[in-house]
Amino acid sequence: MEASDKAATLIVVAHPEDVVRLFSTVAEGADLAVVTEDGSASRELEAVGRALGARTTHLLLSPSEVGPWCREQRERGPGRVFTHSPQEEAPLHREVAVLVSRVFERLWVPATGARPTECTVLDDAAFQRKLDLLNALYRERPDGAQAGACTEPLRDGPGLEAFTQVRSTDMVRALSLTKPEIFSELADPWGFARSPYETERFALTAKVLESLRHATPPPRRVVDVGACEGMMTEHLLSLFPHANVQALESEPRFVARLRERLGGHARVRIVEASVEDVALEADLVLLAEVLYYLSDDAGRDLLERLRASHLLTSYGGAFGAQVHERLAERGWEVVQSMTLPGRIEPVDGAQSPLLVRRAGTEIRLWRR
Repeated sequence: MEASDKAATLIVVAHPEDVVRLFSTVAEGADLAVVTEDGSASRELEAVGRALGARTTHLLLSPSEVGPWCREQRERGPGRVFTHSPQEEAPLHREVAVLVSRVFERLWVPATGARPTECTVLDDAAFQRKLDLLNALYRERPDGAQAGACTEPLRDGPGLEAFTQVRSTDMVRALSLTKPEIFSELADPWGFARSPYETERFALTAKVLESLRHATPPPRRVVDVGACEGMMTEHLLSLFPHANVQALESEPRFVARLRERLGGHARVRIVEASVEDVALEADLVLLAEVLYYLSDDAGRDLLERLRASHLLTSYGGAFGAQVHERLAERGWEVVQSMTLPGRIEPVDGAQSPLLVRRAGTEIRLWRR
């Protein structure tokens, strides 16, 4: 298929069948790009393009090719860009979604865990064409036979295609909130400043720590593990006016923002290092929402190394129960505890059509 000079709809996905499953209703006249290391997928992609009336088809053999190809298409003029939702489970789908979002400010994604912007119910003919295409693709490489499954439900029902328009920042926030990945390229990726859930969690954390303000003696050495951009670190300075605070952070971009916020403060020491490489010895250690990012062995080792009078944790669900049990086994006892229920809210805490379930947490102050 030969391209014309007119800007067209772009569809960038991981596999040829993704075009059929998710984007068949917008593929006519579009430029299709598939990101796969399987060079044999070219024939499948061309067949899909012909059946759906695409303008061009492109096989990108590595995720590293996504950015350059997308920038080239962007230079041709404005158009609608479709790609995977960041809410999808497949790692390659999420990677493609992020790579495309780094080039285009506005994107259209399947309305998975989102409020749809537009929705199309396929008529009988379009529905049957979609099933026939999927069956032809799976006949070539029977994934179900390889997986040993014969009754798997078909996800993303083929009779309905719903999309939502999102900003590139929405894509990154959705991944930051749902996957064990850190996207420090975006300021405040977890929405500490705008999320109602995070605002309440911050307030409850401050309330739990308030009980130490008039302790005898009050904390003089405080370590804030995973200080991120310094919101809680800054609050610790006012909460404990005679304490020195060590802000520990391993992500260079967060460290840079920490230094912008608090680098000139006499009572703050910013340490750029992994928590696995630093001795945790203080009157108070904040270890909230960071153990998720460590391996199980590293987490156990960290709890074993703790040398503190008091410890602040914030974890929920089965993971939280495991952390609490391990701390109790090591002689820690709970001084105060407050529970924050889970909730569903936009990923930016305000207006994004992408929704996320904040799981809820139990904020605990421990002593030993």
